[in-house]
Amino acid sequence: MQQLTAQTYRAFLHKQDDIILVNADIPATPLKARQLVDALCDGSGFTQLAPDWGADRYQVMLVKQDIRCLLCIEWLCEAVWLEPTGTTDIHRLWHTLQAG
Repeated sequence: MQQLTAQTYRAFLHKQDDIILVNADIPATPLKARQLVDALCDGSGFTQLAPDWGADRYQVMLVKQDIRCLLCIEWLCEAVWLEPTGTTDIHRLWHTLQAG
């Protein structure tokens, strides 16, 4: 699969119901997980807040102006997704990610 970069991240995003799937390879290491988040943030203009690591998951809050979402990487279910938080809805998050 092609690597997610700041220039290519939009091609990896797929809106499904109330989440946005990131159709990229599951990061194999913590460093690769941070690089994936960095590429997504570099391309979309989001800023990362403090990450939260668990035994089989990584979550980090992403913020751009008044838009907030949670990026989740779950190794057990082998999935990466974004979910809107607070007053941000899925349509606004999708539009913001597509606009860069």
